[in-house]
Amino acid sequence: VLHVYSDSRWTGAAEPTVQLTKAQQARGIDARFACRRAPKPHPQNIEDKAAKRGITPILDFHLNRYGSPLKSLSDVRALARYFTAEQIDIVHAHLPHDHVIAAMAARLSRRRVRVVRTNHKGVPLASNLFRKWNLKWMTDGYVGFSRYAADTDRRLVGMRDGAVAVIRPALDLSRFDPTLPYTDCRERFGFDESHILGGIVARVQRHRRWEVLLKAIDIARKEVPELRFLIIGKGTHRKTAAIEPAERMGLTDIVKFPGYLTDDYVDVLRSMDFKVFLMPGSDGTCRAAREAMAIGLPVIAANRGMLSGLVPHDKAGV
Repeated sequence: VLHVYSDSRWTGAAEPTVQLTKAQQARGIDARFACRRAPKPHPQNIEDKAAKRGITPILDFHLNRYGSPLKSLSDVRALARYFTAEQIDIVHAHLPHDHVIAAMAARLSRRRVRVVRTNHKGVPLASNLFRKWNLKWMTDGYVGFSRYAADTDRRLVGMRDGAVAVIRPALDLSRFDPTLPYTDCRERFGFDESHILGGIVARVQRHRRWEVLLKAIDIARKEVPELRFLIIGKGTHRKTAAIEPAERMGLTDIVKFPGYLTDDYVDVLRSMDFKVFLMPGSDGTCRAAREAMAIGLPVIAANRGMLSGLVPHDKAGV
């Protein structure tokens, strides 16, 4: 199996794709992962992140969804040759761009290569005539994480029932094991055991409803003075979308902004009492909510995307 991913950044579906590759390898499958080479050094590039998880990416193709058509055609030819030389049986595409070039390369290859597409969103794929044609006539299998999205996509293009599967995303559960020891990080943020600590992990962008979260914290802290909160993540509009509104609302002592966390992420997560999830981001599988649930954290989730089906009310959260 060759997984293709036409980006170099560790965002969206990158981690689920790498974890899927790793999980398949653990089952004895010769699974490989190809992605775009980072155009310049970046702390959040896939190559480094994948290597830490035991996966060495193949960087021999452009796989640039922002690149020129000529480079995409070059990838089609190069992938077709690779399929034949390496005896690839399945090419698994995870983004719209790599789906197109993978399907074309599979038809160009001298080898019978089956094409699988994963929809990482909790909603149906964006529809256009070419995408419908590609799914119906150039794709052998469709994998989704949302039953609603998968059924909608199947009906839209007329794929046969047996070609569609709904699964759970691959998580590194060894990392989110609630029985392992951890370092309590509350003191680092000026909190202690008397506080009720909540948190959210998300890219700080304007459309992610930060005004709703901050208003909720402001209401709740008046009833529960012990409430404290961590907003974990970075983003271009972090200051204007979250930090400055929190300051205007007098939440400076209540809400802290640790930024993006790496090695100590699990420790900080396990230091919380609950977690909030406002809306699915570029990874529609809502991985951050799943990780919290894996370590036993209750989740307060919005009724958006697949969150209502993922978080059983009054069992795993609200």
